Amino acid sequence: MLGISDIRSRDATSYSGFTRFLGSLAMTTVQGVADLRSIFWLILVALLPRVALAQDRGPSGPEPDVPSVVLDTISTDDEEDDDDNGMRPYAEVIPETAESDDGVFTVHRVDEDYFFEIPLGLLGHEFLLQTRITKTPAGVGFGGQRESMVVVRWERRTERLLLRLVGHQNVAPDTLPIFEAVRNSNFEPILYSFDIETMPADSGTVVVDVSDFFTTDTPVLGIREDRREEYGIRALIRDRTFVESMRSFPENIEVRRTVTFAANDTPSQDVGGALSMELGHSLLLLPSDPMTPRIWDERVGYFSVRQNDFGADEQRLVQRRFIRRWRLEPSDEEAYLRGERVEPVRPIVFYIDRATPARWRPYLRQGVEDWNSAFEQAGFLNAIVALDPPSAGEDPEFDPADARYSMIRYIASGVENASGPSFYDPRTGEILGSHIQWHHNALNLVRKWFFVQTAAANPAARGVEFDDEVMGQLLRFVAAHEVGHTLGLPHNMKGHSAVPIDSLRTRWVCENGTSMSVMDYARFNYVAQPGDDTCFTPRIGPYDRWAVEWGYRWFPKSTDGEEIRETLRGWIVERADDPRFRFGDPSGMDPGSTSEALGDDPVLASDLGVANLKRILPKLREWTFEEGERYDQLEEMYGELIDQWGQYVRHVSLLVGGVDWTRRAQGQDGLPYTPVERYRQKSAMDYLDRQVFQTPDWMIDPDVLFRIEATGIQDRIRSLQMDGLGRVLSVSRMKRLIEQEALAGSDAYGLQEMLGDLRASVWSELMEGSPVGPFRRDLQRGYLDHVSTLLEIEEARSTDIVPLLRGELTAVVDAARALLVRTDDTITRLHLEDVIARAQEILDPSD
Repeated sequence: MLGISDIRSRDATSYSGFTRFLGSLAMTTVQGVADLRSIFWLILVALLPRVALAQDRGPSGPEPDVPSVVLDTISTDDEEDDDDNGMRPYAEVIPETAESDDGVFTVHRVDEDYFFEIPLGLLGHEFLLQTRITKTPAGVGFGGQRESMVVVRWERRTERLLLRLVGHQNVAPDTLPIFEAVRNSNFEPILYSFDIETMPADSGTVVVDVSDFFTTDTPVLGIREDRREEYGIRALIRDRTFVESMRSFPENIEVRRTVTFAANDTPSQDVGGALSMELGHSLLLLPSDPMTPRIWDERVGYFSVRQNDFGADEQRLVQRRFIRRWRLEPSDEEAYLRGERVEPVRPIVFYIDRATPARWRPYLRQGVEDWNSAFEQAGFLNAIVALDPPSAGEDPEFDPADARYSMIRYIASGVENASGPSFYDPRTGEILGSHIQWHHNALNLVRKWFFVQTAAANPAARGVEFDDEVMGQLLRFVAAHEVGHTLGLPHNMKGHSAVPIDSLRTRWVCENGTSMSVMDYARFNYVAQPGDDTCFTPRIGPYDRWAVEWGYRWFPKSTDGEEIRETLRGWIVERADDPRFRFGDPSGMDPGSTSEALGDDPVLASDLGVANLKRILPKLREWTFEEGERYDQLEEMYGELIDQWGQYVRHVSLLVGGVDWTRRAQGQDGLPYTPVERYRQKSAMDYLDRQVFQTPDWMIDPDVLFRIEATGIQDRIRSLQMDGLGRVLSVSRMKRLIEQEALAGSDAYGLQEMLGDLRASVWSELMEGSPVGPFRRDLQRGYLDHVSTLLEIEEARSTDIVPLLRGELTAVVDAARALLVRTDDTITRLHLEDVIARAQEILDPSD
């Protein structure tokens, strides 16, 4: 067992001698490319002798902790001396002047050349090969960003060493006849071929020169293809590409290299048509004792790995999915099984980048360790910790990009975001580490959210800068969210829909947050009204604690896999009727599973949100005031306020033609899919009429507008209204309305009724006989343009959408003609004449 105080020393040495035999994996996996060349190589490989490799280790590195192994595709010359096998003597290849670094391999530097000395026992073992950007010019990604992640293995072929790409998508047990068919259909590509420079007979190692591998344009080590296209990269410039460092650790090799590409479209420093950056490469040995996988279930949100199991005894191809999770094992198994909480053998450790400003470190640490409440529900104490990295004096070899360390990287970037990627064992889903990317300008992102969403009711959110404690708590929330991703949890966009609107206006939020899950995209409490005694920020909630318990509860290795699966399913069924524990991601049709929403009633929540925006706008100049500064802050916050209003339009419009999706399995009561009730859909259309299609005059504040722009408000209002119109008139939504009416009859809110309600809203002046104002004229012309486009869409033409829309246009023409003879408003008369002409042209283009 390791205590918290032991973690740093543990991580610094990791698993010394970690070169154990990968023999316990139940499923042997292969993947590759099947073609004529593959057939040729398969025949050739099949003719090679199969021999056991000696495991002796010479003086050039630590003795590998790997037993003898027979590898199908490896051959050696029997006990030949260097002079006999054509290879150079070891001392000639690796002279005494070489700089050597022992670890999983021994890395040698001889002048500007680099060599790997690889124990024979590690040939055939699988490694995770990752490429990250470690240093970059402005505009080309950012430091710490991962470019690629693949699995590779080293394989000897006479006097050459091959690096092969390994896939784990298609699998079968090697004890079954179908294993040969799977292997033959998934031949592993050869990424690179190395000459074996030397192989002393008594060393149990092979030495290869890897200099060219790291200084040529090797695809597996390069940047992503989309970046190559974006920047017009033509080729790698070799005399400006070189290795900066190459270090070996007990589990991994870490390489840093500067690469320079000839490029046509570099985003910055565009002098000479060259693009230079530093890339980091981690070659990490996968565990020799693979973790027991846990079967994925769609009712609990986890990232997953997928495998096609050709060995399953079923009459179809079975796809297995395993959740991605860390390996947590109790330090005291007997106490754990008695129901006591115990520390794990190996806790999850995050180091906070040295570049992180000191004042934000405590809050990021809290965001990490907040997850301990969830792990406690799973039976673990101190399961996750955050530490400052060791100083250079404490550990001169500590490197934030080292694959052994999980980091919160602080990035000097203007990107308003943070992200929480992880890397994992594709055989089992075991998460091996993570590098959270924390962009500096994420502070501005949460500042804007907090201001626009809560300033009406929250004095702490008013102003250009917040107190450190306020900003720190916002960063704590973001850190907790991103750490949740690194634990295997995706977004749970259904978490907010279990919270009653009334609860959001009380102290309930202070204990539970704004959603049942911090993994929701529920933001800050925009429902709270001035005078409400409540809180404003999300936090780890009931769903999060339940999901961690479901994914991380430990079972003894002796427990039957099917028994574990049935136990986990039983836990889901026990909670099936409790909306707090439901999971959902955005489907585009479920109004209860959408991003940046709050509460169980989108209409009421949005009405309350708009009421707050109306309170904020008159105060916007005061709350963004900076003596002597430009109006940048006023402009930015006005834009955020309008964007927030747009979010409410999106939340409400999902009710129209909406379908609630509650994940259920066979044997559970209830249907997974339930159309939204008719009255709720009607309520949504009423909201769109009141808040969207009737001109939102409150947004039009000349005292603000003429400080940030000379013109543009009319285009902005039209764009906002057309967005709402386009949402309710989407083909997929209208098709659902047709189908719901076909299935439920008069109980459904059909398309014909919806289009009638929309016409009554957009064209209300025609019914009322009133003049049509400038913003409404823009909306009505936009309606005609949109309908004209819909009539030409083939998917719409094969349904009732087109005839119903043509009927709506005819009704508009009739109403416009009736008003035309009654109105004496000149611009209204001209507008109506134009409407009639446009509509008739749409109805009969040949006329």
